[in-house]
Amino acid sequence: MTEINRVFHTVIRVPKKDSAFIYFQFEANEGLCFYSTLEESLGQGHRDIEIQCDLSTKDEVLRLLEHLSRSISIEY
Repeated sequence: MTEINRVFHTVIRVPKKDSAFIYFQFEANEGLCFYSTLEESLGQGHRDIEIQCDLSTKDEVLRLLEHLSRSISIEY
């Protein structure tokens, strides 16, 4: 039996000063998603962070981002 994995993918932009907090939140929610900083944003005043997760955790990831966006500027 072959199962096709479906992945949710998005990129967020956060101020550089808040990026460590975002990384901490992703680490604290271990296993929720994978993330990486896009190299193009290094040296800028922001960080572009690529987020990927299984579709089964998409809603949870979006809830976390919505909660974080109440105190941090997050652009999609």
